[in-house]
This record gives sequence, structure tokens and C-alpha cells, in this order.
Amino acid sequence: MTLNLPKRLALKRRFLVALLWLVAVVGTAHLMLIQYRALEGATPISASGATGGDFFGFLHAARQIASGHSPYDLALIHEGYGYVYSPLVAVLLLPFRNFPTESVWHLWTALSVVALVVFGALVTMAEAHRMTDWRRPVLFGFTMIATFHFGPVVSDLSNGQTDALVLVAFALAVLSSERGWRTASGALIGVGAVIKTWPAVAVLNLLRRGYVDRRKAAIGFAAALCVAPILALAIGGWSTLRDFLKITFDALAQRQVSFSVWGVPKLLFTSSGLSRPIVVSGLLRDVATLVLLVWVIALIVMTLRWADSSVLGFWNVVACVTFLLPISHFDYSMYLLPLLWIWAARVLAVPRLFSREMAIGVFLGLWWLLMFRTYWEGVTTLSSLQTSRPFFFDICAVTISVLGDHLVRGRTALAVEGRPLTTSACRSVGDLPDEH
Repeated sequence: MTLNLPKRLALKRRFLVALLWLVAVVGTAHLMLIQYRALEGATPISASGATGGDFFGFLHAARQIASGHSPYDLALIHEGYGYVYSPLVAVLLLPFRNFPTESVWHLWTALSVVALVVFGALVTMAEAHRMTDWRRPVLFGFTMIATFHFGPVVSDLSNGQTDALVLVAFALAVLSSERGWRTASGALIGVGAVIKTWPAVAVLNLLRRGYVDRRKAAIGFAAALCVAPILALAIGGWSTLRDFLKITFDALAQRQVSFSVWGVPKLLFTSSGLSRPIVVSGLLRDVATLVLLVWVIALIVMTLRWADSSVLGFWNVVACVTFLLPISHFDYSMYLLPLLWIWAARVLAVPRLFSREMAIGVFLGLWWLLMFRTYWEGVTTLSSLQTSRPFFFDICAVTISVLGDHLVRGRTALAVEGRPLTTSACRSVGDLPDEH
């Protein structure tokens, strides 16, 4: 008995989707293996080492705790390294304190690589409602290529940092919020803050227009934050808690290049010793700082007030927050990757050559290409303009994303089974902001 035409077409479509998922999964596994092997041969030897320096600091802190000492060394902070976070990461590494450093590094690298894949998968899930089945593996494959061929991600993995874990917590927070689990969403933002202190500022997303049940989210956030002081007290009593609080604030004054509204004017217009300034001028430094500060605050206000997509709004705010940090590292550009993916999802949903979505997607693709070959190597002899390039690339990308979200406000085309949805239908699947 032969199948009729609609059934044959449906069968072919399912086969195509399965094939695309197979290609995406196998390709992702290949990229993971390449990235893991690139770092497998390196063994971290110190907290200031070229490879795995941050990881070494985490493991050293765990060994300090196991020996009955504080994980915090205040003397190291002004030299630009040392353990500056809550005790959580060090405590999680306690079971591995007696393992060879090389073995723990391999495990840590593998965990970080897997976390990046989970992060991309979670963002893809958040955007899955926008597109038909075959577009979903295409989007996931694109996220993996964009992740593992991105300078800041490679740098972060090489340092052995925890940003991949924070990104997973944030992506879960977004999904929880989309499903109405406000307490869990707030708690997951708090988890990011306990892993790495500065992500606490992402709680600004609770101020977004139309956010429902702010109180529940705030309670979850506050409860998660309590983990940090509780761990500090459990490890070493009041003295460790005092060291944790002191080191958190002392770390803000580290002598490092900062890709932020505070750091870039300092690079451009002062003799910082971190790069060659354009000209030494206190007035120009202050004016540039003010202009950049107003620029970023305006982007945050626009996002909180006008964002149509709670998912895109969340990541726009997170990206803006990285510009306001006293010490904003080159690796933090990886927090902008969801902007590229979300706009790619919008382009895939209803691909039109001449559309605002396509134009924004192309601009963000250009940003990714510019950052693709950009690496920060800490060379102090570079001109300040060369050193500051990642900051200007990033702030332009976020500006395009925020303004683009406003420009397509109320008319974003979603595709469900190949058909654009109306504004009312968009609201039903969570594309427009929640309302009380």
C-alpha cells in the first residue's frame, strides 16, 4: 500500500529534521573535542600563569580550605590575581584537592566545554517557539559554531574561568521566567552571583516593564545570595566572612585593563601604563566617561521600558551590565552571544532579504566576525585604540540589538508551522512582555 502525497512529504520532512539534528550533534561533538584537545596538554602552574591561571587559583583556594586556612590572600589582589569570589567554587573543588592538578584541569576543561553546549541548547530552547522543526537544529548548530569559534570564549576556557557556569545559570533563569517560575528564576540569577559576584547586577531585569511576581523573584534571588556568607562563616567564621567582603571591594581596584565605561577612557586619555594613550587629558577622560556612561544607562532604560521580548531584554541588560563593571574583562564579550543567536532565530523564523530583522542579524554577524579574530594578550605597548577595540565592537552590537528590538516592537514576526503570528498570538507564547 503506497502512502499518499501528504504523508510522503511529512515523512521526508521528519527525515530531514532528524538528519539536520544528527549533523548538528555530531558537529558539536567534533567542536567540543577540538576545544578540549587544544587545552588538554597545558598544565596550570600558578595563579598568574598564561594558561589556567584562574583555575589554579580556584583549586589552590580549595586546598587552602582543606588545610584550615582562608581561601583569600589579600596581598595578591593588587597584583591582578587571587581568589576573589564567594567560597562556592572552592568548596565544589574540595573533593578533588588531593588529585594531581593536571587531572583536575582536564576535568574542569571538559566541564566548561559541556557547560557552553548546555548554554547554547538552553538559548535555542527559549527561541524554539519561533520556528518550524527544521530550523531548530540549524539554529543550534549555528550557536555552537559561533561559540567555539569566538575569541573571548577561547580566552575564557584558556583561563579556566567560571563564566560558562554563570551563563548556564542565566539561561536557566530565562527559561524559568518564561514558564512562570519566578522564584526559581530569581534564585538562578542569585546562583550566578554566588559563582561570580558581578552577575548579581543582572537582577535589574526584575524592573522590566510588565514583569509579573517581582516579589517571588526577589525572594529567590535573596535566598540564593545567602549561600555566599553562610559558606564563608562555615569555613572560617567571622574572619573569613570579613575577608570575603573586603576582597570583593578590593578587587574593584585591580590594576588591569577594563573594557568598561570607566576603563576605556582611562586607556585612551591617561598614562595608565596599560597601553599607549591617544593624548593625556583629564578633561577628555571625564567627558568620555560621562558620554559612555549616559549611553549605557540609556540602553538599559530603553530595554527595561520598551523591550518586547523578555528573553532578548534579559540578555540586553546583562550585556549592558558588563560595560558598567569597574573591571570588565575581554572574556565578558561572550555574554553578548545570545544577542546574535536570538536575532538569528528571528531571521530564520521568517527569512526576508529586505527586513529590519535581517539587517540587524547582518550587523551582529559582522560583530561576531570582528571578534572572531580578536584576542586580548595583555600587550602594554599597543595603542589604546587597538586595546579598546573589543569594547567599541561590543557596545555597538548591544546598541544595535536594543534599538532593533524597539524598531520591530509590536510587529516581530514569529513563525509557527510556517505562518506569521499576530501581536495577540505573540503575547500568548510569551514574545511580548508579561502583564499584571
